[in-house]
Amino acid sequence: MQNCFAADSESSPAAGYRLWFFADIRAAVIRLRSHMRHLIGGPTEVASGSRCPSPGARIGRGRRLLFVPRALLLLALGTLLSTAQVPFVYESPLEFFASGDFDGDGRMDVVIVDKSSGKCRFAYQLQPGQYTWAEDNRASGVRGVTGISVGRLLHPQRDALAITSADANLLVLLEAPSPTMASQPREVPLEVMGPNVVLACDIGGEGNTPLADLILGSIYNSPDPNLITLLRNTGTQLRSLSQFPIEHPVARPNRLSLGTNLAEVALGLVGDPPSELVLSRFDTGQPEVLGNVPDLPPGTAYAIAHLRATGLPDFIFYQPGQPGLRLRPVTHADRYSVAFGAETRLEWSRPVDNVFVLPGPPPQKLLILSEEGQQAALVQFETPDRLRTLKELSSGLERFTGALPVPEGVFLLFAPTNHRPSWRYQFCTATGETEGQPAGLLPSLADSDVNTIPAIYQAIMAKLDVRTEAEMKPYTNTIPGTQVRYVMIPVPGGEFIMGSRDDDPEGRPDERPAHRVRIAPFWIGMCEVTWNEFELFMYPDDEKRIRQELGVENPTDPLADAVARPSKPYTEMSFGMGKDGYPAISMTHHAANKYCQWLSAKTGHFYRLPTEAEWEYACRAGTTTAYSFGDDVTLLDQYAWYEDNSDFKYQKVGRKKPNPWGLYDMHGNVAEWCLDQYEPYEKLLAPGTEVLVNPWNRATRPYPHVTRGGSYDDPPWRLRSAARRPSDRSWKMRDPQLPKSIWWLTDAPFVGFRIVRPLEVPPPEEMKKYWISGTERD
Repeated sequence: MQNCFAADSESSPAAGYRLWFFADIRAAVIRLRSHMRHLIGGPTEVASGSRCPSPGARIGRGRRLLFVPRALLLLALGTLLSTAQVPFVYESPLEFFASGDFDGDGRMDVVIVDKSSGKCRFAYQLQPGQYTWAEDNRASGVRGVTGISVGRLLHPQRDALAITSADANLLVLLEAPSPTMASQPREVPLEVMGPNVVLACDIGGEGNTPLADLILGSIYNSPDPNLITLLRNTGTQLRSLSQFPIEHPVARPNRLSLGTNLAEVALGLVGDPPSELVLSRFDTGQPEVLGNVPDLPPGTAYAIAHLRATGLPDFIFYQPGQPGLRLRPVTHADRYSVAFGAETRLEWSRPVDNVFVLPGPPPQKLLILSEEGQQAALVQFETPDRLRTLKELSSGLERFTGALPVPEGVFLLFAPTNHRPSWRYQFCTATGETEGQPAGLLPSLADSDVNTIPAIYQAIMAKLDVRTEAEMKPYTNTIPGTQVRYVMIPVPGGEFIMGSRDDDPEGRPDERPAHRVRIAPFWIGMCEVTWNEFELFMYPDDEKRIRQELGVENPTDPLADAVARPSKPYTEMSFGMGKDGYPAISMTHHAANKYCQWLSAKTGHFYRLPTEAEWEYACRAGTTTAYSFGDDVTLLDQYAWYEDNSDFKYQKVGRKKPNPWGLYDMHGNVAEWCLDQYEPYEKLLAPGTEVLVNPWNRATRPYPHVTRGGSYDDPPWRLRSAARRPSDRSWKMRDPQLPKSIWWLTDAPFVGFRIVRPLEVPPPEEMKKYWISGTERD
């Protein structure tokens, strides 16, 4: 996206006025004269040398200007979430809370945005009234978030987030269309400094599209520090329409529906600290002031509720940390103006932290957080000056941090102590009931590499050069930025009998019954992954140093660098058996999966662990015997390292004979991880099944997973093509880390892995399932 605009930085605001607009089209400004006369009760002139309501106003460099009295927040509104519920953004010192239809199914979803890290946690209403939290946070790439907004920014049927950071000088757009898969944030190039607030809106006028536009406030510009920029969303870029200075920054922007026949209204607080609420509209393409509430106590915050049957909203003002609430009802609203009634003071003896409004018919209920998160109350208005407490809510030993109102009630959010972001939720019904309602931990704010998967997928598809089985050839690949190579061998698609024959005397019960399986084509590593390859993943600082020494820059290095890496092992993980050319060992199933994700990002090819069926298919290489070389166990010395010839340690890869398809060490040396959860076949085979197609028993628990091939420390029967071995908790029994490491198996120096590359590249949602099992932390 590009921003293309030029501002007249030499112009200055008129004395006694805090906001003014450039207008390049005189006709558009004249069209506003009657509207402004209605608002200020006097004439407004708009040409060079003309009369204006402030005696000190001046025109800069002949540019046509529109002078508007008092402070003005020029933030207008875009597409509706629904006619009944316009997304409202709430704010606490540590987080933003908002709603929107992020997956485009027509139902309200909710999000928490952490200000410090910029990470977003979404809950999706996949069924009416049932909310599902996404497993992982979604990284926006923005630290020190100062403003967010929700609107149809990237797709006309679903909402996205606009996120700003003044200190980082960033504006990004973030989609979240799926609870299972993240999207890459899209940075919007800026020609202003310090974007501190943003509002998704429909600016109207020439070039308008069904997508929401943006109104951006920025605070670090020169010579006028505070600027408002209007950005047209064309669908391919955000293009600047106009820009103008304001005297003070804008805070807490939101949008408001005043009726079905009226354009949505933008509102926000202006001042330093905020002391005035201003409303305006932009549906004509130009700013039009509708009304304001001046002389608010400094630092005021607000919420909007429908407390009366008039259909017009009521504004609730409060000062965080101070007791008491103030009510200002909207008494009139039309296309040109908004009028407010007299202020009513509401007694509330506790210091107010935040006020949240529950969706529903008037009078809407409020959730009031008080006493630095120690107390919360669900209340309703009985009279214009009286609140009735419906339910007092307890935070226990924790603190209330915020809330997410939804039509069915409200998600109460908690943290262990003050000054910590939300970590747990408890649903509360609209009647104040929490007993038996959903509760649990929120998605972690820990760094997650899930957000890299869509970009890795895009890099893979951009590099895709083999699309048919006939094009598949063996290839040698060098890991970019290094001199480390590995070889991949193509395996044709086909069918085979998986499991032990009934006449195999060494066959085990969990290998039976034998069954027919159909496998799609794939490449598989000619050898097991070596320490030369795996240590590039293990030690990112060393890998970066190698890249610098070779002077090689790989465009996908940032993606690979973002993939989670192993914790530094507390012992030498080869256990003295050797590294150069030897198989890597003792990594957990999770670590092997993460290596595949990292290698995919580095190379632009999709790699993963083999399924158990793929592994046996490749091991057999068209044979039906106990071993790929036949049934004669006396030949095993020629093909495998095992207990009789290994000297009780693994050996360099590729030193024995390969199987018929050119794969080394499929029998022995180190056992190899497969993707599957281990189960006896009799539990996996449905009655009457004739052919299994690309079977994969996806893990639902951390133990056991399948290993195949046997190791240097095993007897011959464990090396058979059909032999299976489940993983076990004892493999990390002596791990001194608490909790036990998700990366290392101190007591399994016999386990390694090899990689496969399927011909068909799965979509990002499926990639995530291969690389992130969701069970590794149990």
